[in-house]
Parts: sequence; structure tokens; C-alpha cells
Amino acid sequence: MQVNSQDTYPLLQPTSNSSVVEINTPVNSKEQLKSEMERLAKDIYHKGQFKEPDATYYKPVNKDANILRPIEEVMYDIGVATVHLYMPGGDVPKAVEKMLSPYDSVMAELRSEQPSLANKSWGISINESGELTVTGSLNDDEKAIIAEKLNSNEELVTAVNDFKSNYLKYIKMEPRGWGTYDVNESNFADVFDFREMLESSRSSEEFKATWDYETNWLKLNDNVSAQLRSNASKRK
Repeated sequence: MQVNSQDTYPLLQPTSNSSVVEINTPVNSKEQLKSEMERLAKDIYHKGQFKEPDATYYKPVNKDANILRPIEEVMYDIGVATVHLYMPGGDVPKAVEKMLSPYDSVMAELRSEQPSLANKSWGISINESGELTVTGSLNDDEKAIIAEKLNSNEELVTAVNDFKSNYLKYIKMEPRGWGTYDVNESNFADVFDFREMLESSRSSEEFKATWDYETNWLKLNDNVSAQLRSNASKRK
């Protein structure tokens, strides 16, 4: 598995007199991860380190904005977005981590009561109202049964909504990687299948023992990238 792909870990390109945030991979121990996160935080959050260029401005990542912003502010926002979208301590990966346990509880209940449904091919999406919906080639009654169980688990619903809100928040600040795909409130439900995301990003016992994460954020980044390539259009 290639970890340092453009979709997964976008490198920030240097501009005149600006600092560059780099993510060194692979990280093979908790000590290395802590060191990397501290270094990255220092690069990103210490805004004073940026040397303001003379009369240099950069168009905002958000195309709807009607102002121009200094390049150091844009670089700062990109660094923050990089942490929260791709790194294990970021808001987006943490939301997925919070989904897994309640999702497993729902699946255990479904296997006990409706084993045939649990084993069928279906997915989990979220609509604009924040409710979880069921996708796939099931009939309406089957989808209704599963959707009721999903939405009755408040912890799962909250975690999926956290993923959505944080993804849409930080992707506006990210001009590369996942930010090159057009994902917004209106098409979000058509892009991400959370069942696929969770099942594909489970930690192995070895990974869990080393990192103490139920989800493997490297696999998670790969799956998000794959779903974007399959279900979202590139920004124009």
C-alpha cells in the first residue's frame, strides 16, 4: 500500500519566503508519531515563523470568497486542514474511530435478529438532514429495517455527522489531495459509504496493540481516496 500518494498525503509546495509543512512517512512507533505530530504542530500553529512576503497575495482556496488573503494565512489554513483531514489525531479520523464500536453493536443486533439482511450487500450514507440512510440493492422494507436500527444508535449518528461536518469544513481549506474533488452538502450522500469505510479500515491486532486505535488511519485514508476517485468529480 502506497501511503504517500497525492490523494492521501498532499505535500505543500514551497512559495517565495514561505515555510513548508512536510509529513515524514512511515512512522513506526508511538514515539515517532508523537515526534512527528509535535513537529507538524510547530510548523503549522506557530504563525510567527512565517516571514511575510512583500506585496505577495494568494487567491483564497474557497472560490466563493470575494477577498484576497496573504499567502501565509492560506498556508496556515492548509496546514490545519492537513492535520484534521489526514492525521490520526485530526477531527475527521477521530470521527471514524468513534463510529466503529456503535456500528459493531448495530451489526451484532442485526445479525441476531435479521441475519439474512446483515449478510447482504448494502451501504450507509447520510442525508442533508443528518439522518443515516441505507444504499444498495435492497427493497424498501429491508432498507427501512436497517435504517431504523442505524438511526436508533445516537452515538453512531453523531459520529457520522461529525465526520461530515468536519470533512466539509476542512476540505474548503485544502487545495490538493482530497480537496481536488468536488464534495459539498448536496452531493455528500452520493460520495461516501460509511459501511465500506469502516469495514476496510479496521485495525489488525498488531496495529491495534502498537497504536491503540480501532481503525487504521492509513487504510482509512486509502479508502476515502478510493471513494472520492470512484464517486466524486474533480474540481474545475
